[in-house]
Amino acid sequence: MKHKKPLKHKAKAGTAAPTWDKLTINGEKVDVLRVWQVNPHKWPETAILRARTTAAKQQVENDAILQPFLDSNNVLSQPVNTIQRVTVVPSASTSPCTTPHWDYLVIHGKASNIIVIGVPCFE
Repeated sequence: MKHKKPLKHKAKAGTAAPTWDKLTINGEKVDVLRVWQVNPHKWPETAILRARTTAAKQQVENDAILQPFLDSNNVLSQPVNTIQRVTVVPSASTSPCTTPHWDYLVIHGKASNIIVIGVPCFE
């Protein structure tokens, strides 16, 4: 059996890997990764927010604070209309991370409505 050579992926112009940005939400630091920038203007768009402190977590979980934060920092390509939330709850057999943090997966649809999926850190 012949082995095929591995495929080489060529990056298209404007598709550089996104990088984490450190932004401030109501005085608290949040890490933001704009995953959607890999393939702009394709739907749905996705971004990841990472809160490393309880205070930052509280800011991200407040819709009245989160929506203007997303819009003013261009976390997504268009302003947000509405926010819906889902939270992942770890099972009893999982243990929290040694250094706790909380990730939020933001999924942005073409109608500019978003779903925020909260995922606590667990090992």
